[in-house]
Amino acid sequence: MTSPSPKLRKFIKDYGEPVGKVGDIADLFAPDVPLFDRPEPGRKIIHTWRQPNIDIESEARIDGVLPDFYAVTVTVYEGPTSCGIEEYKQKGPKATLRGYVPKSSPQGLPSLLKFKHMSGLC
Repeated sequence: MTSPSPKLRKFIKDYGEPVGKVGDIADLFAPDVPLFDRPEPGRKIIHTWRQPNIDIESEARIDGVLPDFYAVTVTVYEGPTSCGIEEYKQKGPKATLRGYVPKSSPQGLPSLLKFKHMSGLC
């Protein structure tokens, strides 16, 4: 497990609030978080969030909670939907994916978070 940089840890602490209940919506993702096709061994990655993104180009709704994974439905937009940009949200999703996200990122951070606020980012 790689430790997150102090800058990343501060960003997550300042802006992110972990989510983890059925029905919660995440719009902030820890780096290198994979979306798998299934939680069992032999799984394949169907999407990856490379780094936290203030543009909010996707959202994940928690549909179920397993011991090590969240079952999620991910909505992927064609462009940013944050900071007052409504165009891409109004167009609707580019893709809707269903899969499983590990509860922790490779850096040991919570995988799914929600922006507490965006002050200073927009």
